[in-house]
Amino acid sequence: MKPNKHATLNMTYFHKYNMSYDLIASFVQQKMNIDNLFLHHFSDLKELLIAAENNKFDIIIINSPCLFDGTLCEKEIRKVLTALCKNNHITTVFFADNMKAQLLKKLLDAGVNVMISSKDKPHELLTALKTFMISTEKEAYISQSIREHLEQECDDLTPKEWEVINLIQEGYSLSEIAIKKCRAMSTVSTQKRKAMKKLRLRNESELLRFLHQNALF
Repeated sequence: MKPNKHATLNMTYFHKYNMSYDLIASFVQQKMNIDNLFLHHFSDLKELLIAAENNKFDIIIINSPCLFDGTLCEKEIRKVLTALCKNNHITTVFFADNMKAQLLKKLLDAGVNVMISSKDKPHELLTALKTFMISTEKEAYISQSIREHLEQECDDLTPKEWEVINLIQEGYSLSEIAIKKCRAMSTVSTQKRKAMKKLRLRNESELLRFLHQNALF
């Protein structure tokens, strides 16, 4: 959709109610010169998917905690991303906070249209919407802060490092991984440590959170 002076825009969000969405909608309406902007709220996944299928909204805003707070199962998250990102009528705006670069890249691969940070200035959202919704190329818009984050975390894990942390996700202990892969315990431990360092994970809790999110893709 190409917003103009007399446009009607339907915006929604899938999150617990937060007055910031009202402020965002009001800001977008004023700055983009939209005559009628309707803000919808969906807290029920089924209702959201039905609305998306029927093209009931033009823009959806999703915060990363909304998908990855443990409320939705993997199947539900995949269903949400597929329904939203594959719908050319809908512009998906993803506020990415505390997510590792590897996961952000996978979200972009899934088809997220706009990737910004909640720490970005309000006009970043306007620039993103204008750039993406008016462009015929439909290339994803990534804010500068997200781009810098992606560049900072550019170290790729080796296949064996991925193998180790994926087996941890499956519930194997380091000693079991060593036996399963015929490696020394010290080698497996080192591969885990290097993987965590490259991913900038500080402790086991962050590792498990990353593995849970990574498994979704």
